[in-house]
Amino acid sequence: MLRFVVNLAVIMLAAASVACAQQYKNATPQEAKAMIGKGNVVVVDVRTPQEWNAGHLSGAVLVDFYDANFESNINRVGKDKQVVVYCARGGRSASATEKMASWGWKNVTNMTGGYQAWSAAGLPTTTK
Repeated sequence: MLRFVVNLAVIMLAAASVACAQQYKNATPQEAKAMIGKGNVVVVDVRTPQEWNAGHLSGAVLVDFYDANFESNINRVGKDKQVVVYCARGGRSASATEKMASWGWKNVTNMTGGYQAWSAAGLPTTTK
């Protein structure tokens, strides 16, 4: 019984430390738009070039999450910047922001719902 309690405690501590390790925020498209509107935010699109060409947020930079050089490419953004990351629906951007936080970014935000939610909310996009 004691062994069970000790193992349970270890598992709970490990889960708590993982939960506390999250160093990024989530924002809805509307919250992300407000952040972007204040300026001094780098908007990063982690979709593929094909997805980017179909439409993206104005002023965003493309850093394909699936590119073998993702880490070196995202490092060009600068860890001291406030960054909003988005993808198509929120999965890749969550993974990207998690990686970025583990690599030293302190002010990185995942846009939940991604480009799909941004577009569905009627927020502006571009193909240029």
